Amino acid sequence: MLARTIVLLVAILFIAFFAVLTLGAVAEHGVSTPALVISVVVLALLGFGILGALRGPPEP
Repeated sequence: MLARTIVLLVAILFIAFFAVLTLGAVAEHGVSTPALVISVVVLALLGFGILGALRGPPEP
């Protein structure tokens, strides 16, 4: 169980780091570039997938 918690924390830090970078780019350039929209979609997919998989109970 400790390994799952560590992986969950690392995944949250990874997603948060790239979310901060993405928000900084949005603040600087606006949402005028397609790359920013794609990065938000990728972050959402990572967040829902990783957090959804790791928050559930482990299989026996």
